[in-house]
Amino acid sequence: MLGIEKEVEFKDKWITGKAGYVERNQAMINDSDICVFYYNKDYEPQMRKYSKRSISYYQPKSGTALAYKYAIQKKKKIFNVFDILNMK
Repeated sequence: MLGIEKEVEFKDKWITGKAGYVERNQAMINDSDICVFYYNKDYEPQMRKYSKRSISYYQPKSGTALAYKYAIQKKKKIFNVFDILNMK
């Protein structure tokens, strides 16, 4: 791969807020031809409370899962390191 890498400055890298990481991931995916993931489709983040005082919980979404599905939607070439390392 020597000779094809380049340094990229993402204009949206400073986006903040709850969904900032989603927008940053999407910006990187949009600017890439190839995406490398470590994505386990069976993983789910730990359950969380809606707030400190709440008694109910919810299942948060995995940021990696969101990015992986977005890359598929954008028809990017995907290498999933998890699948490669866990081949049987």
